[in-house]
This record gives sequence, C-alpha cells and structure tokens, in this order.
Amino acid sequence: MVVLLPLILSVVTPTPVGSSWLLALVVTTIAGTRYMWIVAMGLRRLYELTFWVFVYVFLGLAPLVQLRTQRTPGTAPRIDTTLNQPAMLLVILGIVVTLAGLSVSFEGRGSRRLGFTVDGVHPLRTILFALFALVVCAYYVAKVGLGTFFTSRYEWLDAVAAVWGQGSFAPLATPLIAGGGLLVAFIALIKCRMQAQHRGWPILLLTVCVALCLALTMLNPFTSPRTYFGVAAMAIAAVFGVFASQKLFRVTAVIWVLALIFVFPLADYFRTPDPAFKSSTPIEGLITPDFSSFAEINNTLLYVNRYGITDGRQAAGVVLFWYPRRFWPDKPVDTTELVAASRGYTFQNLGAPIWSELYINGGWVLLVVGMFILGVAMRSLDNRIEISLRRARAPGVLGCIAPFYFGLLIRGSLLQAMGFLFVLIACSAFVTRWRRSGVR
Repeated sequence: MVVLLPLILSVVTPTPVGSSWLLALVVTTIAGTRYMWIVAMGLRRLYELTFWVFVYVFLGLAPLVQLRTQRTPGTAPRIDTTLNQPAMLLVILGIVVTLAGLSVSFEGRGSRRLGFTVDGVHPLRTILFALFALVVCAYYVAKVGLGTFFTSRYEWLDAVAAVWGQGSFAPLATPLIAGGGLLVAFIALIKCRMQAQHRGWPILLLTVCVALCLALTMLNPFTSPRTYFGVAAMAIAAVFGVFASQKLFRVTAVIWVLALIFVFPLADYFRTPDPAFKSSTPIEGLITPDFSSFAEINNTLLYVNRYGITDGRQAAGVVLFWYPRRFWPDKPVDTTELVAASRGYTFQNLGAPIWSELYINGGWVLLVVGMFILGVAMRSLDNRIEISLRRARAPGVLGCIAPFYFGLLIRGSLLQAMGFLFVLIACSAFVTRWRRSGVR
C-alpha cells in the first residue's frame, strides 16, 4: 500500500509537467502506513479503518492517477488546475490534524459511571420493530411494483416518480425508511437469536422474512446504490463475527481496500437499462465519477476564493436537516449542489468530502478544529467497539452499522447523509436494551 501500488501507478501513467502529484504520494504514504499499522497490530478500530481506507483510495490513489494523466472525472469537468496543489495541501493538513486528534483520549476510570450502556437487544421491541419494517417495505413494494426492483436504478427512480411525482421524498423511501429499518431489524433479530433464551421458530421465521426484504432493498444490485449495499454487507458481516478475531479482522481489512479499487467501479453494471462497465482497467476506474472527491475539494476551494466562506450557513442546514423547507424558504441546499451550481454543472448529484464541508463553513480554522475533533471522536467510538468485542463476537446494533456508514459521512455531502443516519440511530436505540453504567 505504501510503496508497491503507488509505484506501479506512477510507472504505468505518464509523467505530468507539474509536481502536484507528488503530494498525492504523501497522502498514500500517511494513510497507507496508518492503515497497515492498524491491520498488523490487529487493532479493531472500525471507524478509523473506514476513515483511512477512504483517504487512501479516494484522496490518495485516485488523485495520483488523475494528476499524472491530467484527466478529471466526467462529472467534475473544467477544474482549476492552479488549485490542485492547495487542494492536496488541504487534504494533507486535514489528515495530519486528524492523527493529532487520534492521539488524544479522554477515557477515564470514572467516565462510564454515569449514563447507560448497551446490554444486548430488547426481544419484544425487536419483534415489534421488525414487523413494522416489514409493513413499510410491503407498502413501498406494492406502490412501485415488485418487477421494478429487477430493472435498473434509473427505471426504478422513474417508476417512483410516476407514483409520487418528481422532487418528492418518496424516491429515498427504500434506502432511508424501508432499507434502513430492515437492516436494523435484521441485525437486532440475529443478536436476539444469539441470546440463548430467544431461539424459537417464530424468531427464525421473522428473521428469514426480514432477510428476504433486505435483499430486495439494500442488497439489490439492480436498484440499490453501491454505497448502501456496502454498508449493509459490512454490517451483516460484523454481526456474524467477522471482526471477532484478529485474523478475520486482518483479512477483511485487506479485502476492503482491494474491493474499493477493483470492484467498486465495476459494481455499477446494472445501474442503467443497458448494463455496461464504466471502465476496463483499474487505471480507468480511478478516473471515473466514483472517484471525484479530490475534484470536489478543488471546486470548493474555487468557490471560497470567489464568494468567501459561508460562516456556518451550510452547517446550519445539516443540523436542521429535519426542518421543512417550506417553513424555511432559504434553507441551505447540499454543499455539493451549491458548489456544482457555481461551476455550471448540470449534474449535481456529487459528493462533498468532510474537508469541503469544514472549509466552506469556516475556512482553514474550522478545518483544523473540525478534523481534530473528528480524530478524538473516532478514537472514543473505536474504544467502545473494542470493549464490546471483548465481551461478544459482535458490537451492538448501531456498532455493527455506524462505522461503515461513517464512510458516507466522510464522502459527503453531510446534508444528504443525515436522514439515513437519523433513521439508524433512532431505530437502533429503540431495539437496544440498556442498563445503567456500572450496574450488572
């Protein structure tokens, strides 16, 4: 990861005139070293692993290829090449500050005496919630039509728009409500069955029904976004104990990197009515719109240079994502939509990495503060997961899902990701059984 793969990519791509691509090697070196140190030590830091795999592939390898070939993803054309070096420096500063945050720990002996801790799942609430998730899924499938889920994602969106109209919330119903609810229900049911007193056939039958509906929604290669597919797949692997031992953890971590580089660009095969691969080689794959994160950071720098920072306005839209737009006509749009519109892009369903979100809200100062806090938060969350993995083969319900959904938060935009995150947290809290900290 640190030497061989970046060297191969440098050899098989043409040498450009500028030297900005050398900064991409700095990113691959830092991220690759940290990632493989975690793997070698067998440290089950799932949040940190998600962070570094994103940095390594999307902000290291992809910019390396794009800068050396002087090609940008088709969804982010005409980027200002004079900002390539500042954009790379922005990325490097962010990951260095994150490393500083990761070195800080506020965990103390008395930190868990107050509040509540997870104590398995609540059987009755799990069953009730699973039934509710099945009802929501059944309603959605009945309205759209079962056959629609076996066409393509675009045809699925057209069918949804035909039922509820353009611009409605309904196109997000499957991944947001039905899909997210079913994922939480499935993991909770598996953990319920792992609790020795809840292994009867009714729970098994309900688990099978939820699994089938989950396969139709989030694990469906025809209509489900690959990012949601990946979150669901990793969460299911986690609940079945793939991170229970250091050996399994190491194998999974290595496969994760290879899958993002070689499989992720090809997994969009069924997206269009006429299935086709976007790229024929890994080099071409790293230039596809899937890996446009660096270009989006570049465009964010250009936006701030032209219009200035938003002084937290974009962040306010994220925090108040639940507030209806009809009551707040000037509610901020997604950061990706704001930046894309400023560049005159017709296609605005892009991303806005956390670097972009922080910089557009508060410039370099907020970037430093925000990334430092992110590092501290990752360490704290990973410590909690490690504690739970010492007690059981899998973390809690939210602990099985959130570390991998964290990748979508990093990739952005935050406003787009908040709805699903809220569903995950609320549903997981409902099915989880709690006890006071320090009380057994």
